[in-house]
Amino acid sequence: MRNALLAILLMLLGACRAVPETISRNPGDTSGMPPIRFLMTFDDGPSSATENNTTAKILDTLARNRWQKGVKAIFFVQTRHPRFGGTAVGQQLMRRMHDEGHLLGIHTATPDGHVSHVRMPLPELDRMLENGIADIFSLTGDVPQYLRPPFWAHNAATVARYEAHGLTLVLDDITLRDGKSNGYTYNMFARTRAQAHLQNVARQIAAGQLPVVSGYIPVIVTLHDPNPTTANDLEAYMGMLIEEAKRAGLQVDRRPFLSSAWEIMAAANARGDRSRHTASIYGRAIH
Repeated sequence: MRNALLAILLMLLGACRAVPETISRNPGDTSGMPPIRFLMTFDDGPSSATENNTTAKILDTLARNRWQKGVKAIFFVQTRHPRFGGTAVGQQLMRRMHDEGHLLGIHTATPDGHVSHVRMPLPELDRMLENGIADIFSLTGDVPQYLRPPFWAHNAATVARYEAHGLTLVLDDITLRDGKSNGYTYNMFARTRAQAHLQNVARQIAAGQLPVVSGYIPVIVTLHDPNPTTANDLEAYMGMLIEEAKRAGLQVDRRPFLSSAWEIMAAANARGDRSRHTASIYGRAIH
């Protein structure tokens, strides 16, 4: 009887000790959590410019920069756009992406470019997805596995069609809103946006809402490779992400960026599952 009472008393004391720690924990406190690594993604390209090509410059920077050599990314491409992937230059760059170890995902596969999937009749969406898969396969020999819809607009019906075609929806955690808007490509609020989004990432990590993959937490970043400012400033943006992540209290891995197709697939699959479970109609006009 005495032993039983002692056991109960110890349990109660343990519970009392645990309660203050849980209550007093800062909502954004990520101490003791795994480090983050950035999964870089690029939308809208590839550029078709024959001189000063922005996509080519971004590929060069990912390969060689002061932060980490050999960074790999997902490029969500517009395979049939007459100013991007529907050109000879664009197709050459998509082959280069693949040859250098990057992954290609579908953004659009129509000459019209950004058309909301939730406004497409489902048979038309099916044809677009089939075309995008065929386009990327013909250029690379690989079947694409990932998709990011224009404006992030999707719903349960479109997600079902993505899955039927073997495609995983991938959204993001951070966007610097560098998509060209009203003729301007410069974004003076890039750092402010990075700060806000990384603080939100810290809150999500503290709440256990982001998955751990192979000992790190993947954080997805969206940029736009046709943007000349992004192409010129990518190395600075990468440094800014590292700096602002640390300022937000996040632990950053010694290799801050993903650097292989296998790492990207593991991260995208983990985050894609989360995207499917949270899918409703969701859109952000950032392009």
